[in-house]
Amino acid sequence: MSKPDYVEIVEEVFYKYKDKKTEEFKYIGKNVVRWDAIAKVTGQPVFTADLLKLVKNPVFVYSVRTKYAHAKVKGIDYSDALKYPGVLAVFTAKDVPGINDVGYVIPDQPLLADRKVRYIGDTVALVVAESLENAREAGGLVQVDYEPLKVYLDPLEIIDPETFEEKPHELIHDERGTDILTRYKIRVGDVEKAFKEAAVVVENKYETPFQEHAYIEPEAAIAIPEPDGGVTIYAKTQCPFDTRKAVANVLGLPFNMVRVIAPALGGGFGGAEDVGNEIAAKVALVATRLKRPAVLIHTREESIIGHTKRHRTISWYRHAAARDGTLLAVEAKVILDKGAYASLGPFVAWRAVVHSTGPYKVRNAKVDVVAVYTNKIPGGAFRGFGNPQVTFAVERQMDSLAEELGMDPVELRLKNVLRNGDRTVHGQLLDHGVGAEEVIKKAVELSGWYEKRRLYASLTGPVRRGIGIAIFYHGNSIGAEGADYSSASVIIQRDGSIIFRTGLTDMGQGAIQGLINILAEVLGVPPNYIKVEAADTAATPDAGPTVASRSTAMGGNATLVAAYKLRQRLNKLAAELLGCGSPDDVVIEAPKVYCKDDPSHTITWRELVEQAFWKGVPLQEFGFYRAPPAEWDEETGTGAPYFTYTYGAIVSDVEVDLETGLVRVKEATTVYDIGRVINRTGAELHAIGGYIQGMGYALMEDLYYDSAGRLMNDNLSTYHIPTARDIPEKFNVYFVEAGYYHAPFGAKGLGEPSIVAIAPSIANAVVNALRSKQANKLVNKHPLTPDYVYSVIKKAGVKP
Repeated sequence: MSKPDYVEIVEEVFYKYKDKKTEEFKYIGKNVVRWDAIAKVTGQPVFTADLLKLVKNPVFVYSVRTKYAHAKVKGIDYSDALKYPGVLAVFTAKDVPGINDVGYVIPDQPLLADRKVRYIGDTVALVVAESLENAREAGGLVQVDYEPLKVYLDPLEIIDPETFEEKPHELIHDERGTDILTRYKIRVGDVEKAFKEAAVVVENKYETPFQEHAYIEPEAAIAIPEPDGGVTIYAKTQCPFDTRKAVANVLGLPFNMVRVIAPALGGGFGGAEDVGNEIAAKVALVATRLKRPAVLIHTREESIIGHTKRHRTISWYRHAAARDGTLLAVEAKVILDKGAYASLGPFVAWRAVVHSTGPYKVRNAKVDVVAVYTNKIPGGAFRGFGNPQVTFAVERQMDSLAEELGMDPVELRLKNVLRNGDRTVHGQLLDHGVGAEEVIKKAVELSGWYEKRRLYASLTGPVRRGIGIAIFYHGNSIGAEGADYSSASVIIQRDGSIIFRTGLTDMGQGAIQGLINILAEVLGVPPNYIKVEAADTAATPDAGPTVASRSTAMGGNATLVAAYKLRQRLNKLAAELLGCGSPDDVVIEAPKVYCKDDPSHTITWRELVEQAFWKGVPLQEFGFYRAPPAEWDEETGTGAPYFTYTYGAIVSDVEVDLETGLVRVKEATTVYDIGRVINRTGAELHAIGGYIQGMGYALMEDLYYDSAGRLMNDNLSTYHIPTARDIPEKFNVYFVEAGYYHAPFGAKGLGEPSIVAIAPSIANAVVNALRSKQANKLVNKHPLTPDYVYSVIKKAGVKP
């Protein structure tokens, strides 16, 4: 069977350049100034809320949220709100013309609560007024008749931790008949036999917390009604095409009547994936009903209450090993606290099970992962997407195994890590592009691992130092979660300038710069020739969602295909104009174009483009790429869930104050195998930014609820994230380039992987500093707040 042309193009480029060094490229792997950097530092980019100054005669939308985390809605009286000055309308569930649902994966989340509320963020009504202040004030006059129900804040109230069966309880989702959202499993080999034959067995319970995305820009959306009955929406969304689908369903309109534009985003990290659907649907409903532009802007408190979080997890792990350190078996049970709605939960749980044994050769495994509804803010997409939670448990287990075996933690990992030619726990053959061993060795070298382990073991006094390692792998792109494709359009203008369009969004992560580098390298033009247009469902091609570290790998492939086809046409024309022996002899170094054997005879890039117009050579190209199909057996948890993996090793060097429990990270070493580095500046800053965000997850971040299900830390004065004073004094960043042949120039993803193993590396370093076997057992959750670490110090009897 012949391969699609886009596959052949990507493979051809990979093999042509796989041995080429970074210094031989013009733009690939170089420190190129980001396309929007100057605009952003000078305050020029237009974020969604900035567009308000351009909107004429707007109305403002305020979401009236429930006072109860779990209750039946018996009735809503908004008559007093309608009488409030400036109020134009109040909308409830009965006013939704289409489907009253904005669930991302399954239809379980009403846009406007009708018969039930399930968490404190549920919206029961929309108040629309001439000003935002009036809308908010009138929202307090909406009276809702509730019948309070039991509030479930702990998934262990709903599921039995031993049997993993659902307990009798008052259902949160009675319409589904169960509060178990989804289950996944792995069944490989003979686990019981392996544990009986093991020389060493370690087991423990682990907990990871909720995490808030804390992006700079709170949510905002503006909807403008169109004369034909359609609507144009500007919204903070990572996934404009998914947002269009959700809005169209709510309004009962075809997709071509709903246009979604994603302006500049002030951060996302996954949090702008599903909430974008909700805010866009709210303003679209109002705008189409009132025939006026509608505006919704969240405060920080509304943002924290209203968008999804990283899932909290509770897990039980058991590892078996031979005396020489060979892993024999892994047994695990993992519970995801889903919160009130599914959101991306089914996919998060699936990715968790895929990565549940880490980047190791595991021949016997029994893993169960279950996602359970509770009356909390829903868990959804967040950088790492289920992998940080299981990696924390796996990497703590590996350190416990090393202690029991009397092995150095690095040596134990090197003994078992996946290499080229190995198979994953799922049976997937890794025939190339596995840089796991190399990232470990490089991280050990850069961090001074062995020297510091010896030095820190002899330290005394109230302040101790410790060093810890954690490794991971992370499947690239969507995999078996859904259709995995991307696309891009490249249009060369008559003056030689270029318009680049993709449905992928840049939420601040800089992914679009990588696509620009690919386009510039293939066409032979400087990046400043290229103008990027905002993701727009009416103008840019559907590139799939901006999630799963897929922008460079998938969007890059689509860009590569479009650029390659244009370059082939331009080379043929240039060869004719210059008299080159072959199109392959053409060199484009815009503004110059020449034959490689006669650099003195040139034409300009603009002349070449002009001739293309005269001779009818098409200078617009659509690039498409479809990932190799993923395979997954639900009964056994085997197959090929992702087409390739990113590998990483993190070493954290910490200081622990035994008298206060305060932990400070002094030095961080991050080494990643991301195939070919496309955007070096972006990659280096991702490594640092991912570490800092992961450090917050490890040391200070969590959500706290009262017994009624009300969030207690709903702003950034009570929800703590790292500041400039908390970051490590030194970062060591390095990249291994074990390329993958179905990726642009061999590149793999980094956006999500850069947070995955931070927390366990810090936890392992803390345990190393405490030098206590009991502490190794007790450090089984995070955040590692001073009070928690101090309690471990006291329980373990650690003395200065």
